[in-house]
Amino acid sequence: MITVRFAGARGFGKVAEKAVRNSVSLGVFLAVAAHPEVPFRVVELAGRGITATEAATRWVLKVGKSSLDGFTLADKLIDLGEKEDQLVQLWEEYGAGGVDVATLESRLAKIVTTMEAWSSVPEGPVEDRSSGLRRVLGPGADG
Repeated sequence: MITVRFAGARGFGKVAEKAVRNSVSLGVFLAVAAHPEVPFRVVELAGRGITATEAATRWVLKVGKSSLDGFTLADKLIDLGEKEDQLVQLWEEYGAGGVDVATLESRLAKIVTTMEAWSSVPEGPVEDRSSGLRRVLGPGADG
């Protein structure tokens, strides 16, 4: 169950409560789309974001898990998580009155466009963040 709450100057309350996947991005995109003060262009971006979130999930399950090693897949998921963090931060800033609608639209468009491209990224590493986590096999290891 996801409950999306963003308190701020605009008086956001409990915006959405539904039994959905554990997806922060999906919850934020639903909150954006349901908010009465955002223009239709922003609602449209939120819809594209919902689609991009689902495409990323499908890609991980159908392509990523079967074709990438764990570290490469983890790197890609970290990259997607960073986009999610940007999305949450942007929506919180908007809710607190720190971002106007034009800035919300502009930054949301960048996040959504990046998320749309994410699942179409060819197999291969993104910036490697896990090099320190790689297991070094020693003598006698069954590797």
